[in-house]
Amino acid sequence: MKINKNFLSYWELKSAIIQWYKKPKKILNYNKKKKRFYWYKDGQTNIYYNCVENNLSNFRNKCAIKYIDKNNKITEVTYSQLFNLVENFSFILEKNIKKKNFKVAIHASASLEAAVSMLACCKLGVEFTVIFQNLPPESILVRLNIFKPNILISRDNILNVKKNIIPLVKKYNASNTNRIKLIYFTSSNKEKNKINVSLKNLFKEKILKKRIHTKKLFSDYSSFAIFTSGSTGQPKGVQHTTGGYLLYTKLTCIEQFGMHKNSVVLTLSDAGWINGHSYALFGPLSIGATTLLIENPLMLLNSNLLKEIINKHKVTILYLPVTIIRLLKASMKREILNMKKLECLGSMGEPLAKNISNWFSKIFTNNRLAVVNTYFQSETGGILCSPKFNDRPAKKFDGTVGKPVNKYIRLNIFNKKIKNKIAELKVNTPWPGCMKNIINGKNFYKSYFDKKSNFLLFDIGKLDTNKNLLVYGRSDDVMNVRGHRIGSGEIEDQILQIESVKEVCAVSCKNEIEGCKIVIFYSKKNQNHDKLNQEINIKIIKYFGSWAKPEYIVELSQLPKTRSGKILRRLLRILINNPKEKNIGDVSTMLDKKIIDEIRLNVLKIK
Repeated sequence: MKINKNFLSYWELKSAIIQWYKKPKKILNYNKKKKRFYWYKDGQTNIYYNCVENNLSNFRNKCAIKYIDKNNKITEVTYSQLFNLVENFSFILEKNIKKKNFKVAIHASASLEAAVSMLACCKLGVEFTVIFQNLPPESILVRLNIFKPNILISRDNILNVKKNIIPLVKKYNASNTNRIKLIYFTSSNKEKNKINVSLKNLFKEKILKKRIHTKKLFSDYSSFAIFTSGSTGQPKGVQHTTGGYLLYTKLTCIEQFGMHKNSVVLTLSDAGWINGHSYALFGPLSIGATTLLIENPLMLLNSNLLKEIINKHKVTILYLPVTIIRLLKASMKREILNMKKLECLGSMGEPLAKNISNWFSKIFTNNRLAVVNTYFQSETGGILCSPKFNDRPAKKFDGTVGKPVNKYIRLNIFNKKIKNKIAELKVNTPWPGCMKNIINGKNFYKSYFDKKSNFLLFDIGKLDTNKNLLVYGRSDDVMNVRGHRIGSGEIEDQILQIESVKEVCAVSCKNEIEGCKIVIFYSKKNQNHDKLNQEINIKIIKYFGSWAKPEYIVELSQLPKTRSGKILRRLLRILINNPKEKNIGDVSTMLDKKIIDEIRLNVLKIK
């Protein structure tokens, strides 16, 4: 990676946008032995300090969080109230911290409880992870076994605590030396609420008012981990730093969305996703803005309610997953929701098709604003490419994700050698928001970096005629289903646990509404097993949840393989989307070409 004085000067200048206990003198360090970049290594800061404490002097009585629960009940919390709430909850956590390297897992939706828990962990310098709320108990257990937390925070209205969470904790504790203690928010009114907000939920611990000092953390300290699926069987815990991550998050909030202290931000994201950290919570709060958290995102599919929420709460920045945008398009009538308070529209999760992008811009603001179609990953910490807020109004990007967020972040897709050609995306320069490591990541650098220390994104794309980036999808075997990244290996591992399954391959197919759906190809050991399709369906839904239900399950006599035994996933992807496609690429190394006709025939039967 190329690093020059201008590059370092730029990131030194940007370091001033966050508050430091100790300002960094070293901007960027590179450890050749570990092949590791360290941002602002000697600087000390804290995410909670930036998001809450530092805002008390200017925004004490200003609304920090508006929370709409699944019953459409609204709770408003000022920065002062948020401070009191986090301080009280920090006392509960702090008195349970009995050793170094203490970890907390949070099982919660996009909620006030999740926000308080995340901020309390940041305050105490406790590494945390947020587990996606809709995961079944079995899948939650997998993540607990990887992260190995000391405390699990949950809510009794997500998964029934007595039925699911308590047995889950018991099962974990039975097979692990580091036992988990359960703390959960309850809707019970048996105890008096001593927290000075309108929230009526009670903790199963006695809350005492005592000021807990906020930890001064070095910039490289691991604040949290995000679980994301890869092409292997196990999910990965992606770790992020404190100073570099927050700086980059705040910077992209300002430059990509035009976010400011008077902004009201609606980022529709689960707390377990990187968007739920960066652009629904930490980013807006670090600026002194107001963030709107919605527990049930599907309520926004009602166009009247969506319009009511945006207008009532004076939303200025609307940032939605592409899946939700497609569902809106399918459900809404031809109407213009011309809302004058809106300043920016954003899309996330996957590439936004040209026709959807144009509709999105037209339906909400009658083409008054451009759509900020963003591109980033859990691993990148923040947005890598997108149009900018200042690119408005009515500038169309034809489904692209624009250019890198600044000139000091370079992708090799912009290399002249591969201009107008589809290629794998790599980042040629370091940036502060980049992931620190993966949990138990012994092969981290071999997995994510090439020999020239370029960061691998595992996506493919190309430039259009205006040098804007078009992202076509994954170069590995990761699928994006309803905004969830899921690895084919993780799906296949679960199906192979079924005794009658001989071999299996999970691929994706295009879906007009949801963008991508899962397809299962398999062969079986026992030919008399007639209900195997049903068993596969049940297995997937039990482990991942109903969102992962396969679109198709296709039985074959054998899977298409090369002579070396490698499954031809590319061939299966092509034929499931178009079984009549003649251009199926090079099959010269295929072991048995007769299987091609069998695939075509079986796909035609189900489509």
